[in-house]
Amino acid sequence: MKNSILIAALSIFFVACDSEKKPATVPVSLASKYTVTDTGLYPEGIDYDSKNEKFLFSSLHKGAIYTMNSKGESTVFATSPKLVLPTGVYTDESRNRLIVANADLGISQKSTEGSAGTIATVSIFNLTSGALIKEIDLKNFTPNAGSCLNDIAVDAKGNIYITDSFSPNIYKIDTSFEASLFVTHKLFQPASGQFGLNGIVFHPDGYLLAVKTDDASLFKISISNPSAITKVTGTTFSAPDGIELDKNNDLVIVENGLASGSTYTFSSSNNWQSASKVNQTIIGKEEFPTTAALASDGNVYVICSKLGSLLAGDKTQSSYDIIRIK
Repeated sequence: MKNSILIAALSIFFVACDSEKKPATVPVSLASKYTVTDTGLYPEGIDYDSKNEKFLFSSLHKGAIYTMNSKGESTVFATSPKLVLPTGVYTDESRNRLIVANADLGISQKSTEGSAGTIATVSIFNLTSGALIKEIDLKNFTPNAGSCLNDIAVDAKGNIYITDSFSPNIYKIDTSFEASLFVTHKLFQPASGQFGLNGIVFHPDGYLLAVKTDDASLFKISISNPSAITKVTGTTFSAPDGIELDKNNDLVIVENGLASGSTYTFSSSNNWQSASKVNQTIIGKEEFPTTAALASDGNVYVICSKLGSLLAGDKTQSSYDIIRIK
């Protein structure tokens, strides 16, 4: 039974990444498409560092964070012994830090027997050098349950929020690196063997937006009163993964390869009580898009993970695209 539940969970593994940041004043020239060539990479979370003008993305299979410049040159940027299956990444330029969520689903090169669901840490690196600053363990909040830390948001004060796909929780890490349970709610409870909370962003008007994968929901969560949770109406999508605010504060939702492999852009005129679709871009199921990042040129880029191949046991994929969406 445990194996069947794990397989079901792995078959819907999605990670989100967000970076609610505006483009730089003088952006570099970015291509419409980049291809990363690295056998067995299987990237997941992506963000754009507008301070140093580069993409950063996680490899859930190799347990490391990679960087790629505007010329398409990529290299390992940061890792640590505790970084097993890095999921969401967040570039916090104003505080010169890279924030990484870390889990274990038993499919990383660093996984060990019985380690799936037992790791829940957040790693913070220097955004310029890649040096490790701090690692915070959140597993104590789920001592009798599995955990899969997924995505990251940062508010205007520098507080960090992290979703958990295996538990109905959002965690908070304050500016002193003190961790707490920000909110737990039955609305966030994942169905058995399914993934729950996934992508999360901080909206500049002072609240969080988050998606839940198993029932394709979008929630608005108050920062000042976390129990004030509302479900955003008017949205239609399946298998939501990463989410990102674009330059107009419209919301881009990545639908991964378990559905159509598309992105949807939604706008709202009533503070996200409801929303309407303004655009859809089809990327493809086989590409298995997962997450999105707002770059300094004002465009949103989506990373293709080919995660379906890894979940099917194929560790030989070597080509992964980062695509600009319209």
